[in-house]
Amino acid sequence: MKSTWKNALIWCITIFLTLAAVIAFYFLLQNGSSIIAGLNSILKSMASIWLGLGLAYVLDPLIQFGECKLRQRNMNQTAARILTLLLVLILIGLLLFLIISRLVPRLGETINGLLSDLPGIQATFNSYLDRVNEWNPDVYDIIIRMLSTATDWINTNLYTTINTVTQSFLGLITGIVNLFVALIVLVYAQMSKERFIGQSKKILYAVCHHKGAATWTLDIFRQANLIFSGFITGKIIDSVIVGVICFPCLSILKIDYALLISVVIGVTNIIPVFGPFIGAIPCGILLLFTHPWEALVFAIYILILQQIDGNIIGPRILGDSTGVSAFWVMVSILLFSNLLGIVGMIVGVPIFATLYYIIKRIVEEELARQGLPTDSLEYVKLDKIDEDGEIIYLKEENGKKKSIANRKSLKEHAASIKMTAIALQSYIERKRKK
Repeated sequence: MKSTWKNALIWCITIFLTLAAVIAFYFLLQNGSSIIAGLNSILKSMASIWLGLGLAYVLDPLIQFGECKLRQRNMNQTAARILTLLLVLILIGLLLFLIISRLVPRLGETINGLLSDLPGIQATFNSYLDRVNEWNPDVYDIIIRMLSTATDWINTNLYTTINTVTQSFLGLITGIVNLFVALIVLVYAQMSKERFIGQSKKILYAVCHHKGAATWTLDIFRQANLIFSGFITGKIIDSVIVGVICFPCLSILKIDYALLISVVIGVTNIIPVFGPFIGAIPCGILLLFTHPWEALVFAIYILILQQIDGNIIGPRILGDSTGVSAFWVMVSILLFSNLLGIVGMIVGVPIFATLYYIIKRIVEEELARQGLPTDSLEYVKLDKIDEDGEIIYLKEENGKKKSIANRKSLKEHAASIKMTAIALQSYIERKRKK
């Protein structure tokens, strides 16, 4: 009798939880947009906190370096960290002061000069249109229709544009306040980071019943930290160096708007692969309308600068921080740019590199458990693996050996996919047997 009541109670609880889950799912479907809007508002309200945590993470190597140097002089950890944070905040303040007092006025002068040159740019553009009309009237009509459509759109959305500019100005004031709050969050996060790390580990080991799984998860987080810190910090340093190199060189070449172009090139260089083009193309078009010869010189200089950055500066600073090939870097940028926009183009590579490392580690651990090789090149000429675990390779055609080195990149990708498929198939079969 007692067991009957117990089974009935279990069934009632199960039915109740099932109905609650169905109702909750229906509520989510009906009010999904409202819930997403609410989550976005919550995230926006915590913008200063995210900014402070981001600054604490990016500046952590610098703070650790200063703290280590001070502790070598027999200073205790708390005092060393407080003094290091104070020096970092002073450095940030000096940097902001230099930007506001030096860079902003120069940028304002450059932008004013650009605005004064707009009539000349328009006259040059009109002369180009006249030449196009003489060459092909049909192309000229297409361009005129496109310009007319653009003009109508600007006139229609003029009020929206003015409102956006006003909101941007107000957003600048809000941004200053958020920066001040973020610096406070930076100090608190750095002073309590050991406690936060300890609490995270305690929660992880409490949740994971298998201690090996918790240790494995910690190893993944440590590797993700190495990937993110190495990539983001390295890209910031690399972009600053590129911007600093760009300004004096453009000044020597007597390129107009040298400071503005250098800032654009330095900022967009943070984006891997596509960043240099995103910054260089609009700058080149601007120079093309003002001084075509300078546009050509600028294009040649940017190509040289990007070759130096890609082959000398970048590898020395970044090294192999991500552990993924150029192909997967491009895939990650295209994928995360559609998901997260500009932020996705910056953080997409380390996110993808972390996922790549997790999959690679799972696959290699599964292959090692089966006694199979973990090197991708071992699977390039693989035909099959028999039931005894013996690897059977493809036969060479006409007795000629094909060079793996000449096709290393494509073959590595194919071998990685093949190796992953074998490991996953074995893992699924092992789970089914259990």
